[in-house]
Amino acid sequence: MNTKSQKVLVIDDDTIVGRSFDRVLSDKGYEVTTVLSGEEALATMNGSEFDVVFTDIRMPGMDGLEVTARIKERCPWTPVVVITGHGTEDTESRASVLGASGFVHKPLTPEIIESITLKAIGETEAANEVADAPEAVVESKKATIPEARERSGFLGFAKVVGMFVGAPLIALGYVLALPLIGLYQIGKLAYVAFKKSHRNAATMVKNIGLFFASPFIALGYVIALPVVGLVMFTKLAREATK
Repeated sequence: MNTKSQKVLVIDDDTIVGRSFDRVLSDKGYEVTTVLSGEEALATMNGSEFDVVFTDIRMPGMDGLEVTARIKERCPWTPVVVITGHGTEDTESRASVLGASGFVHKPLTPEIIESITLKAIGETEAANEVADAPEAVVESKKATIPEARERSGFLGFAKVVGMFVGAPLIALGYVLALPLIGLYQIGKLAYVAFKKSHRNAATMVKNIGLFFASPFIALGYVIALPVVGLVMFTKLAREATK
């Protein structure tokens, strides 16, 4: 990343903090401006734009929370990082609501100063890249919509054809299987009738009746199942084309 054009504003009534930021970041090619109060910071920002702003929480006059709110109202795209030596969860929560991008706790080391600056500016650059690309993204999405519709239409057609071919085959399977099932049931009934006939004449008559009725029952299934299969096929085809 080219840091020579990156401008950093540091707001802290402690001059040591400002000098620390200036020393560390200037050596890395950043342009650093330090001010001692929120009022001075807002006046400085009237004529300049900054890539990232660091502000202390406790300062005479305007505190860091108010500074954060004022900066975000004026330049909502500018990241504001809060520096605090007395931070609490409540303070950090309020700063987040106001738009602070992050927090850094004192004491500060050169490594901390450099890393938080890189992170804040990197997030801003990433957001700017996304903001510059929506038209291309929209065009890409538009290009994929017809393709998706075409795939969906083909799959729907294939599904209907598959059900059209499969339903008669399923019905035919039932037609071929049911006579065998009927014969099995007839044999079973005949066996039961023969076994029990010597015990109970009434049972024998009943079993004989079932013996003669079973072929007709099987025939009824053979005749009815193709009709049932066609009804199911029609229902599935309607659901597939919805």
